Amino acid sequence: MSILVRVLVLCSVIILAGCSTFRGVEKPIDGLILLPPVADTATRVLKQKVTLEKYAQTKQFLAVTRFSAQETKLVALLPTGQVFLYLLYDQHGFEEKNEAGIALPSKDILAMIQFTFWPESAIKQGYPRSLGWRIEATPKKRNLYYKNALLLEVKINDENVFITHHGDNYNVDIHTFDQEVLPL
Repeated sequence: MSILVRVLVLCSVIILAGCSTFRGVEKPIDGLILLPPVADTATRVLKQKVTLEKYAQTKQFLAVTRFSAQETKLVALLPTGQVFLYLLYDQHGFEEKNEAGIALPSKDILAMIQFTFWPESAIKQGYPRSLGWRIEATPKKRNLYYKNALLLEVKINDENVFITHHGDNYNVDIHTFDQEVLPL
């Protein structure tokens, strides 16, 4: 073998060995997880006033959310009554129609509502510990950790829910003013 070939092979081995000693940069999570509908549960309809606050900006809207064993649906209305956002999550995936072009973390809002109102067992299935998630849940508080960092903090006070999304630095206050359970 010529000296040039030996040098090239040796350099290649050194470069490959050097690359294997560096750990890749871990990609941050893309967002919260949308949970599948809970089977064998009655359909619930929630009417809520939602206030989203990020930095000095505040956005308020009314939300009508319908949870059933087949789908999760949210319709958001402006204070004038105009529908501006439609969210649907079912076995076909996530669908969003934003009629007013108002920038909202729509998928995360739906996921936060699910995290707040879904049974603890369904939440633990959707956020498995084996993938770095940890859940703390009491009747008045739920916390979601990702790789030991607090990501989501939910405080429940009767019909008022206060959510802090530490990962994206915003707060969501939800006031449920009407709730209806429909028969199976």
